[in-house]
This record gives sequence, structure tokens and C-alpha cells, in this order.
Amino acid sequence: MDFGLIGNGQSAALVSKTASVAWCCLPQFDSPSVFASLMDAKTGGEFSITLHPPKGQASGEVTAVNTTQRYLKNTAILETELAVDGASVRVLDFFPRWSLEGDEDYHTPPQFFRLIEPLTGPPNITVILAPQLHYAKGTTTMTTVEPGVCQATNGNDALFLQCSEAIDEWDAPIPIALDGPVAFVVSHGQPLAGENVLLAAQQALRRTTSYWRRWVRHCYLPDEYQSEIIRSALTLKMLIYQPTGAVIAAPTTSLPEIAGGCRTWDYRFCWLRDSFFVIEALLQISHFEETEHYLRYLCCLMRDDTTIDKVRPLYTIDGDPVPSETFLPHWQGYLGGQPVRIGNDATDHHQHDVYGELMLSLFPVFFDERFVEDNLAETPNFYHWVQQLVHLAQRYAPLTDNGIWEFRDLLDHYTFSKLMCWVALDRGAKIAFKRGRKDDHETWHQAAIALQQEILDKAWNPGVGAFTQAYGSPHLDASTLLMPRVGFIHPRDPRMLATIEKTKEKLLKNGLLFRYTNIDDFGAPENAFTICTFWMIDALLMAGDVSEAREMFHNVLQYGNHVGLFSEDIDLKTGELTGNFPQGYTHVAIINSAMALAQYGGAN
Repeated sequence: MDFGLIGNGQSAALVSKTASVAWCCLPQFDSPSVFASLMDAKTGGEFSITLHPPKGQASGEVTAVNTTQRYLKNTAILETELAVDGASVRVLDFFPRWSLEGDEDYHTPPQFFRLIEPLTGPPNITVILAPQLHYAKGTTTMTTVEPGVCQATNGNDALFLQCSEAIDEWDAPIPIALDGPVAFVVSHGQPLAGENVLLAAQQALRRTTSYWRRWVRHCYLPDEYQSEIIRSALTLKMLIYQPTGAVIAAPTTSLPEIAGGCRTWDYRFCWLRDSFFVIEALLQISHFEETEHYLRYLCCLMRDDTTIDKVRPLYTIDGDPVPSETFLPHWQGYLGGQPVRIGNDATDHHQHDVYGELMLSLFPVFFDERFVEDNLAETPNFYHWVQQLVHLAQRYAPLTDNGIWEFRDLLDHYTFSKLMCWVALDRGAKIAFKRGRKDDHETWHQAAIALQQEILDKAWNPGVGAFTQAYGSPHLDASTLLMPRVGFIHPRDPRMLATIEKTKEKLLKNGLLFRYTNIDDFGAPENAFTICTFWMIDALLMAGDVSEAREMFHNVLQYGNHVGLFSEDIDLKTGELTGNFPQGYTHVAIINSAMALAQYGGAN
């Protein structure tokens, strides 16, 4: 995955090492794509920059272009350098973001800038700017509004393309002799105001750079792993939808877990399962504002005090049910992975672990003095939601579900689902005690004790010598490593130590952990699931094996791409990143594991 991510909390884009915008949806994360060469190089839409060798080179001689890509230090601004035979350019790609008046008011328009600067030469470039709106369905029409301004339309959808050069023809390759910087801006809905595009781009660059570096300065950092934490924190921040506080799993859809395979999913939504880990990471780096913003999103999912029947495992960034899956058969898919999906059928799953994860997310509201000072904990709806989550956990704990891994046709009594229902009861009892609700506390505490004993009895498989994927199952599952993390069992309990060892034996390969290896709806998993390796690192730390945890942490970090980004999966044969990219959940895990490891000191 040789891409960098740019974004501003409104939308995002992937930019390749060769300075091509490979994926971008506007005006927001889950909108239809406007550039999607990632999904189909021929029809997806293109925004590329080609650097040419200097004039005078022998005809037919082919010279490779050297590329270097990095982020400007402590920012989400991507810098790509292209060089060939003495000619070189620098491309700066970014979505604008800066603070306005007020603590939570930000400039985050649905637009991005490309600032192209000559370094040596003078260089000659060719720009192809050919958006394909609405997932390249229908026809996108390019209309020159005035020199340097073009409007691309597809039905009611409009995209404005602007350049600091007076371009007249937009529907053909654009040759530019760079004798100074040139700026492009792509805006959804309305064009950039003002006439001087170059000046606007340079001013936006300064303000955006200042914003990101100020944001990083407010991060708490330990002495170790600072660069890894900063890059992961910036990535997570880019995946937080500013208008609502929702955190998307990834900005992409249908990047297959296995190259060329059918495990292709749309991840541009907010999974509630991630809630606890996201909040933990944000609080650890002392970004309380984002934590509070995310909690408000979660609370908005329950808009009144009526009784709810279930909580869905995922929602849109606006807090609505995620649409069911549809397909884009006109696209070949990334590396041939089919089908290309929009929407996610997991929206209709029963995934009972969600009640525990939501309870963990609410827990700080009642125990962190910063929330109390802001009067959040005294809001009646918060305790009502606690009651709702406990009752839902009690209702669904005895039933089968689709499980954490979203098995579509394999309902079972999954251990992790039971574990998180126990979490809902246990934390609910603690909150009730804090609030002086004695009856609730006693009832929920006793229910938690009973469910805990059931899990210890039924999830432990004496024949395997470990806690397993489901009651009575012989299969190992990485999610059982979270048992001590949520306080269910002592991390050095013999059963937990045995589970760690058995999980390493069965699921660990080349220092990377599979989530499971048994057959599922789509066959046998082939790639390691990145976040599970971090769960093993955390379990080892809690069990006291700091040395092995640190070694595993250093090993998995080697698989990050050239700018330090991670996807959902890692191909064991090639070391390539696979699955949707970048994966927010993975970067959350990097922060949490790095912070935990840093407490022990001694990094190399």
C-alpha cells in the first residue's frame, strides 16, 4: 500500500508515491467517489502528475522517475518529490484545516489543494485531471467556466477544479512548464472564493501546517515511541468526522483482505466495537476534546429516553443505520478483488459485544472529573443509557450472535460476545454504586458474577487447554486475549497464561497473529489481522513478559508502509499490507501498545 493519507475531518484522499490521487470521496467520507483509480485505473477517475526528462534527451530513451514521499513533520500534509535527469518537483497535498473563533469551530471544507513547486530544472510536467463523479456511474461532464476554472458535473453533483494557470482545455492532458509554483484546488459544491488560487493555496498551507503542529504539541508523549504515536494520532484525527465526532474504520471500501479475494468490505462507517479503544487512546494522549466529541456522537445514537430493542454494530458518520450492500460491477476492483461493495450488511447483524464496548466508553463520564465539571455525568439520559445497555446485555447474553468477526452464517455462543456482556453488567454495577443506585448495583453485580462463572466454565476447553472462540469450540481466537484487559480475569491466572501460550502456538506466524484459522463463511483466513498482534503484545505485557512484548512490537512496526501507515491485514508471504487502508483501529492499537510499553522503559 504505497499511499499516504490526507484529510481534514470532513473527507480524505489517498495519494500514491508517484503523486497520483488514487482515492477520494467528496463532500464527506462516505460520499460517492470522485477519484477512484485505486478501484479501476481506466474508469475510476484520475488526478496524476507526470514529470518529463529535460528536453534534448535522445528520442526513445526511457528514464525512470525517482520518487520520495513523506509527511511534513508533525502534520497531515503530504510531500512527494519527483526527480528525473536533473529535473525535479515537489508536490504538497493537503486538505485545509484550521481553528476559527470558538473552541470547537474549525475550517474543514470539502476541498483539497495540490501545490507543485519546481526544485531543479526547469521541469516540465503533464497533469491529468479527470474526475469521475458518483462512483463513475453515468457521465461526468467537464465545462470550462473561465480560464483556470472548470466545473465537473454528474447529475446534481458538482465538483470545481481550479488552477493558478489559465487553463482552457481540461478534458485533455495539461502540459505545464514550471518556472514557478503552480496550485490546483478541487472543491465540492462551490469553487474556492477569490481569484488568486496560488496565494490562497500558500496561505492555506501555512495555516494548516500551524494547526497540525499545534495539535501535536498538545499530545502527551512518553519518552519512547514518539514518532509512532504522533503518526498514529494524526491518522486517527484525520478519520474523525468533524461535524459529529464519529470515527470511521477506514476511508476506503473494498480493499480485499486477501489479494484478489472476495473479502471486500466498505469500512467508511463508525463501528461501535472500536469505541472503547478509541477513547482509551485519545485519553492517553490527552486529547480530551476529541474524546468528548466522540461521546456526544455515541449519545446521539440514542436520541430520547424510549426503550430500544437493540444497538447496531455500526452506524453512518451522521448516526443513521448503514445501508445494505450494493455492488459496483463496472469496476475491476483493487488487485482484482471482487465485488466492489457500497454499504455493509453487518448493519443487520446481532453482535452482542457492542453493549460492553459502549458501557466501557460511557464509564469515564461517571469517573473522570473533567466530564463531571462539564456537567455531562449529571445528564439524566446518561444513566438511562447505562440502564438500557445493562438490560440489553442481560437479554442477549444467553443468545447466539454473529460474533466480533461478523460471521454471516455461523451463529454461535461466541466467547467475546459473552465477555463483553459481562463487561456491561460489571461496569453498570460500578456506575450504579457511584450514583447511589443500590438496587441496580446489587442486581447487576450478582448478574455479573453469574455470567462470569458461566464464561469461565463454558469458554474454557480443557481438551485444548485454553479459552476458545465459542462455548465448546476447539478453535483458538485472538479476541480471548482481551479478557485481562477488561478486568475479567487476572492476567497471570494459569488459565490466561495457558491461553496466551496456546494462542501463540496456533495463531502466531512470523511474529504476526491471525484472529483465527478455522474455516469461516469465505474459507480459511490467509493473512494476519494486524490489530490482533497488538492484543498479544498487551496480553504479554500484562502477564509480565515485557521482553517478548517489546520484540513483537518492534517486529510488527516493520510492516508499516513508507510513511508509517498500516492497513487491516498483512500478507505473511509477501509482507504486503492488505485490507482497507489506513485502518484506524490498527493505529489506535499502536498508540495503546506504545503507551503501555513506554511505561517499562528500555526501548532500543
